[in-house]
Amino acid sequence: MQTTRKPWIVLLSFVLIASMILSACGKAEEQLEPDPSIKIVVNGKVWNDTGAAVNSEGRLMVPSEFLKKAVENGEEPPAEHVEGTVYFKNQVAVLMYHDVTEGETTKTALSVKDFEEQMELLKTNGFHVISMKEYSDFMLQQKAVPDNAVLITFDDGYESFYTLAYPILKKYGYPATNFVIVSFVDHRIGVPKMTWDQMREMKKEGMTFYNHTYNSHLYINVDKKGRTKPALTQPMYLDNEDRKETQEEYKKRITDDLVKAEERLKEELGNTDSIIAFPYGAFNQDVLELLKSLNIHISFTVRKGINSSKDVNGFRVNGADVKENPRIVINHLKNLTEASFEGSGKSGKTSKLVSLRQYCDKNNISLAWDPSTREARLTFAKKT
Repeated sequence: MQTTRKPWIVLLSFVLIASMILSACGKAEEQLEPDPSIKIVVNGKVWNDTGAAVNSEGRLMVPSEFLKKAVENGEEPPAEHVEGTVYFKNQVAVLMYHDVTEGETTKTALSVKDFEEQMELLKTNGFHVISMKEYSDFMLQQKAVPDNAVLITFDDGYESFYTLAYPILKKYGYPATNFVIVSFVDHRIGVPKMTWDQMREMKKEGMTFYNHTYNSHLYINVDKKGRTKPALTQPMYLDNEDRKETQEEYKKRITDDLVKAEERLKEELGNTDSIIAFPYGAFNQDVLELLKSLNIHISFTVRKGINSSKDVNGFRVNGADVKENPRIVINHLKNLTEASFEGSGKSGKTSKLVSLRQYCDKNNISLAWDPSTREARLTFAKKT
């Protein structure tokens, strides 16, 4: 005899089947925030800010793009230069430095020895160091630059540029630009900065000096809770008035700052053009629009990449990364492409997070992960 299923039984069956399918497929991908305290050491090389995170199960998760860069491609030795090799053309790689030291290195202070070795490697590896004038002409007038063109820049105006870097630059015949915090030159506070006389002396030898703001190289409070942001990028919270600056007040503050820096650079050094490097590489659309009104047509960030003549808001390569030896820094220049831009937003893609333990087990890589120190160590023999 034929029986008829009751509707509630049919519905329950569907629910059970759906539950089984969801269980088989696993949980939805967990949304994780990168943990900047995590350090990953790959065959002795330290990688910070990898985008790694620890999930709710305690697994160390890393971006697949990081594995490709650091593990699959990152262990190849720097290639030897072959005479006549063109790494890039109609583009300019810009090196960025801050401080040079004879003592202990830091995130911003490169040893004199490593700096000189980098300058030597530029020469022996077929790079052509150009001046800021050549760079400006390339950007604004589309004039030609040599193949493998490199621009050397420094930020902050440290006195070490005059005492330690300048003699080395002169030795190799390289021009360089320093973006100075102008108020620190006028008032000589904090870590020793260059003087106007020192800059005038170096300018005769091809060095140039441009705007790093007058006194906006700092973080400011942007709300009542004390959150801070780079001074150029947000209206300031006014404690004494218990409010934020209006847009008009904000724009006037940064306009006054940049105008004062430009005026002082023109008064002391006779600058006839205007170029800026943003403190911390931070900017917004308001700042970019303001630059146009001030006739500042070239600017620099701290994002990694290479510049075509369309990239007037330029990318730079950190030459003072103390985690890397000079040969690897120069190797970075050889492999720069438009796809190497960090944070450019051109691709719109995000890197998938994968389990580092599973990846290492699958590829016979030794992994030691210490949650207490937030450090992972990968050790393996490079396949030949």
